[in-house]
Amino acid sequence: TPITSPARTPLSNFNPGDSLKGRVISLTNFGAYVDVGSEVDGLLHVSQITRDEFVSHPRQFLSPGMDVDVRVVRVSKDLKKLQLTMLPEEVLEEENVFNKFDIDEDEDDRIQLDEIEIDDELWGEIRRVTDYGAYVELGAVVRGFLHFMDHPLFGDLNGAKP
Repeated sequence: TPITSPARTPLSNFNPGDSLKGRVISLTNFGAYVDVGSEVDGLLHVSQITRDEFVSHPRQFLSPGMDVDVRVVRVSKDLKKLQLTMLPEEVLEEENVFNKFDIDEDEDDRIQLDEIEIDDELWGEIRRVTDYGAYVELGAVVRGFLHFMDHPLFGDLNGAKP
C-alpha cells in the first residue's frame, strides 16, 4: 500500500507500547525504516535492535524485506515521526524506554547538569556495556557515558579487553 494511501493507519491511532508487525523497508547507518502500515515508516534505531551485542550497522541483524515484531516507543503526529524498538520487555522496563520522553514531576530530585562540574567524582551503576565504553546511571537527568579509554585502569591489564 503506498505511503500516501488513505488505507494507511493515522499516527494518532498509535501509542507507546503498542506491539506491531512490520517489514524492513531500508537500512541506514543509524537504523532501519520499518513499514508498520502507518502514514509514515517507523525508525528502528540501532540502539533499539538488541542489547546482546554491539550493533555497528543494522545489516548485522536485519535486511530489507524482512518481517519484524516491533513496539512503538514514541509517536509524534505533528512531526510525522514514529520511533520503534525490538528490545525485550525487561530491557524496556529497566531502561524506562517508554517514559523517558515524559516530563517527570520527580525530575527535580535528579541531579541537574548545571550542578555537575568537570572533575566531580560521581558514583553510579553500569546499565549497559558496549564495545567502546559503558552507560552509567548517575542519578542525573541524563545517563553518563564512560569511554573505556577514560577508565583509570585502561592499559594496566595486559591483553584485557575494555
